[in-house]
Amino acid sequence: MSDDAEQDLRTEVVQLKRAMQTRPVIDLARGVLMASFGLSTDDAWNVLVEVSQHTNTKVHHLAEDLVSAVNGDPLPDALRQQVSAAVTEVLGPHAPRHPNSDWISPTDRRSQADGDRSTSGVCRRGGRHDAPVLPP
Repeated sequence: MSDDAEQDLRTEVVQLKRAMQTRPVIDLARGVLMASFGLSTDDAWNVLVEVSQHTNTKVHHLAEDLVSAVNGDPLPDALRQQVSAAVTEVLGPHAPRHPNSDWISPTDRRSQADGDRSTSGVCRRGGRHDAPVLPP
């Protein structure tokens, strides 16, 4: 086996190990997007890739941020806006589950619902957000 072929195999093994380590959190983030916006698996992936490219963030880091937001950590406003824009682009303006304002994590929605039941389901900018609230 040549040195180049051996190096190529080593590189491939490293890449496969990294993919196996990051895949679970990426799948969780896809699930969050699917549950929050009614996206297909492909559309959720496209949202992750779109946001990753626009924010110059690796997909697995973005996925970690989204999963952390579901668990109660704040999602930075810039990232929230990018997620909303990407979902809007993927769904198109006439889709039945088209978001009409910034994304709010399920944890934030639960907090809003617990704090003031008269405004549950209303987004920060006054629009209606019909995404389901995930259980704790």
